[in-house]
Amino acid sequence: MEDFKKRSLTKKNIPVDDDGIELKKLLELIKDNDYYAQIINLLEIDDTSDDFIDIKGASTLVAIMKGIKNKYYKVDFVSNFENISVYNNDEFTINFEEIENNEYLEDLKLNRLVTVPIYSAKKDFFIGLYQMDRYASSLIKNGHKSIVKENLELLKKVKNNIRKYRLLHDKQDNSFYLRTIISTGNYFNYDNNVAVVLGLLTLHRESISTGNTYELNLCEFNESYIKMFFESSEIKELSKIGNVKNIIAVSNDEIKREALKFLGICSIIFKHKDNNENELFIQPKDIKSKILTIKHSQKPKNALLELTNIINTESIHKELYQDIQKITNIKSPDQIKFLVKSKVEKATRDELKHSKELIIMELNKKVETVIELLELFNKINLIVSEDISAKEYLRYIQYKALIERK
Repeated sequence: MEDFKKRSLTKKNIPVDDDGIELKKLLELIKDNDYYAQIINLLEIDDTSDDFIDIKGASTLVAIMKGIKNKYYKVDFVSNFENISVYNNDEFTINFEEIENNEYLEDLKLNRLVTVPIYSAKKDFFIGLYQMDRYASSLIKNGHKSIVKENLELLKKVKNNIRKYRLLHDKQDNSFYLRTIISTGNYFNYDNNVAVVLGLLTLHRESISTGNTYELNLCEFNESYIKMFFESSEIKELSKIGNVKNIIAVSNDEIKREALKFLGICSIIFKHKDNNENELFIQPKDIKSKILTIKHSQKPKNALLELTNIINTESIHKELYQDIQKITNIKSPDQIKFLVKSKVEKATRDELKHSKELIIMELNKKVETVIELLELFNKINLIVSEDISAKEYLRYIQYKALIERK
């Protein structure tokens, strides 16, 4: 499942000549999207113009998204439980025995569909069956295929629900994966490509309005999730430590309830013993840094209208800078480290998975200065570099320790 791991695009990997992207090339990313016409009309975009989006890194970002789009096709497939079977030989799979009423799948001329569950799809599938996820996982792990299959056949006699399944078709090797189970109610698919286009367009307009320029600092992504960190040209000094950059983080999760989010965060730029420049992202909870949130349940018209009324980010960044200045007053860096260590020790497996012991090992090291503390936080962030949720968790508890001393 190497293809489904989180990947990163960093500033140093962006070509120096990537100064932005032509509007026409940007819009190619969503030309076949159901909401294309609404996006163009509600945001009053002339898709025939020769406008240029002056955001460094935009061309590289769009090229990556096009690569993912060319590799995977996403299918939302509704199926009755009685039409589902499990296992393909000895491999646990979730199979759809009838694939009618889906134009894309019918065009592939398949009689049935065998899918490999990825991420938490297997767990989600069994949770919807009388919470039998732990029981089923234990049976599968211990090779009791016949018992799993017999349980499902028995359940079909008492449960006949209809659910919507998000499938991924890897067009390059012609394999199918079950990504998740999504709502059969109001679900509007604001995908990663829409997020990239709306993010770049919104920041381009913000740049024209305020005079601040933006460039892509970091992007964390997989086929269903993306988080883009755009740094502003506005930099402020942080006494005895370094500088603070204003960042607008634009994220999108195609699976969770909140689809598209704009957050105001910051990063601290500092130098350690080797005199190399380091960067630590500072991110409070969404309620304090939220600029805009669009949910999957929101109709496109309402969601896009919110984008046109996006609030000024200046007040959010001003308050966050005031908070960050508290770091200069830290008297005992080792005590701040202990606050983070305490939270890591209490963290659940879902929050830090298999990285907990390695992180605690690093946090056992003594720190004597604020710079050493920031460098240590950077090191433990690298330990979870492949895990999006763990990295988000660490960023938040580091903020709590550094700013709120909690």
